[in-house]
Amino acid sequence: MGFKAAVFYASVGYGNRDAADALCEWCRAMFPSSSAVSVDMLNYMPRPLRGVIVSAYNAMTRKTPWLWERIYRDTDISTKKHVASAFWNDVHKSVSKTCFRRLFKDLGEMNPDVVFATHIFGMPALLDKWEHRTPIYFVGSDYLSHSLQRDPRFDGWFVGSEEAVRQYRADNVPTAEYSVKNFGIPISRDYLVPPTRAEARRTLEIDERRKMITVINDGSGAWLLDTVVGSMIDLSEWKIVAICRDNVKMYEHLRDKYFPFKHITVKDSAQNAAMYYAASDMVAIGPSGVRLTEASVSGAAILLLEPLPGLERYNCDYVLERGMARKIYENRKAGEFVKELMEKRDELDRMRYRARAMSRAEAAMDILTWAAEKAEAGKKPRQTV
Repeated sequence: MGFKAAVFYASVGYGNRDAADALCEWCRAMFPSSSAVSVDMLNYMPRPLRGVIVSAYNAMTRKTPWLWERIYRDTDISTKKHVASAFWNDVHKSVSKTCFRRLFKDLGEMNPDVVFATHIFGMPALLDKWEHRTPIYFVGSDYLSHSLQRDPRFDGWFVGSEEAVRQYRADNVPTAEYSVKNFGIPISRDYLVPPTRAEARRTLEIDERRKMITVINDGSGAWLLDTVVGSMIDLSEWKIVAICRDNVKMYEHLRDKYFPFKHITVKDSAQNAAMYYAASDMVAIGPSGVRLTEASVSGAAILLLEPLPGLERYNCDYVLERGMARKIYENRKAGEFVKELMEKRDELDRMRYRARAMSRAEAAMDILTWAAEKAEAGKKPRQTV
């Protein structure tokens, strides 16, 4: 079956990019004659403006999270009468309309059967001009959603939980019962059949009897790694792995700082993360929806690092309420916390069981199967309201 998909993300944060890459990876595997391309919406913006947006996002999330939280909350109000919400939405629409002319030309050349978006950035312009030509679906990369993601002009939505479905119903999204599908959060095919703990440890050459914890965080949350890993210096009988995803400065800093400590390994990318997750007794992660799903299916007990304001904070609350994870509240004493928790084997087993019960490694497959069937039948899931 020939099937062409275009998947759009925005390079502010990692979760939505990982979800986009996972959809493309699964698409190529499921449909041998298919083509799937993952595209950063920010690439369609003038370079100076793109730099300003990325720098502003990174600065706010790292240095003034209170400001980012205020903007997030202002834009998450589902009413046109709210002044702040209307202002930020107008800004978003204006940027979209003035900066994405090349996008429409490229999309016309791609001629996809389906368009997916894993981030809302730039989508107002695409929905305005491309509506009714090719089905456009929003794919959530978190357990809950933001009001901008619930734009009724989308042809359908794929979400990560029943709580997200309730958000769509609360907004009276047209045909929500028909077009909002709770299939889960897309993750790489590497996690469909994750290695066992024994297999992973043999591959990584780690003693089966040794306690192990992997600490991973992305982008704006990478600064937490230094504090958390530093609290574990005295756990010399353990194996500590710190993964600095695409953060060269942090990687070099941690590599040089912890070089004398042979029980601490610092990696510069998340490549082969599935193996490290499976080998670990615990993983400490930032609570993005993609990262939580990856860790859940891998079988390690999950510890949550400090969430960013917005959807990460909601993800954190979501998994804590369901007993899927524990949160590290004092990063400087994380070593003491994990050492105490490691002795509570029954609690760790319950956390692993609940996390696995909630995770769906095949989410991307279900999303693509549903979208491909609609495309093959020549139907659009939208109904006239």
